[in-house]
Amino acid sequence: MKLGILIASARPNRVGSHVAQWVTEHVDPAWDLDLIDLGAVSLPNFDEAFSPKQGEPYAHDHTLTWSDRVSALDALVIVTPEYNGSIPGSLKTAVDYLHREWAELPVAVVGYGWGAGSGAIAEAERLLRFVGADVRGSVGLAFRQDLDVSGDLTVRPEQTGALGALLRSLESVAVAARQG
Repeated sequence: MKLGILIASARPNRVGSHVAQWVTEHVDPAWDLDLIDLGAVSLPNFDEAFSPKQGEPYAHDHTLTWSDRVSALDALVIVTPEYNGSIPGSLKTAVDYLHREWAELPVAVVGYGWGAGSGAIAEAERLLRFVGADVRGSVGLAFRQDLDVSGDLTVRPEQTGALGALLRSLESVAVAARQG
């Protein structure tokens, strides 16, 4: 089974790659991992002629490539910072490009920021539910308590435990979907 770990921040010197590494260290080795860096995916502002919800074929290679990558996943963990109480534009754009690919995809959100990423988590969960993803829950990491602005992690045991529970939930749902 394939688990995507998506780094939502496209900024240089971001903390997201450190948080994604922490997530990766707790993933069951049975998963085939796809580390998705939205900085490298580099989707432009939405430029398809039709809304993805209309079901029309995608016209651009970058959309087709993005669709294939997300369609190949059995589950996804989104690692997102909180920017001004919300998600980064790169994550919003990545979600907006697709529709059917998100339907029933088991997703967990790992947010981070000064308020443990609470605004980003709430916005990401709302957006993902809107497009039909199966949002399994979230974990928030707080600057000062779990990590610092340079990316050094000192994650509290309860946050690590919550991540483990989320990863097991994703696996359980993905296995059931494969068997069903």
